[in-house]
Amino acid sequence: MLFQGTEKYPDESEYMAYIKDNGGSNNAFTTMEDTNFHFECSNEGFEGALDRLAQFFICPIFSQESTEKEVNAVDSEYNMSL
Repeated sequence: MLFQGTEKYPDESEYMAYIKDNGGSNNAFTTMEDTNFHFECSNEGFEGALDRLAQFFICPIFSQESTEKEVNAVDSEYNMSL
């Protein structure tokens, strides 16, 4: 849900594109009690990547369309595991 864009970086693909453009990768996972977000990138791109990640927690955008898409994706994954 957090990767739907932010007020500062409204494009949904901004974060992942920035990480990729700076030679990095990112991932996230959720356990029963925690959610872990991590990334790696070039030293030159670190501050920009960290700002983009931080904005997910400061000013996230939860548009109706993106939220519905995410709910459908989670529901689909759940139904596949039944």
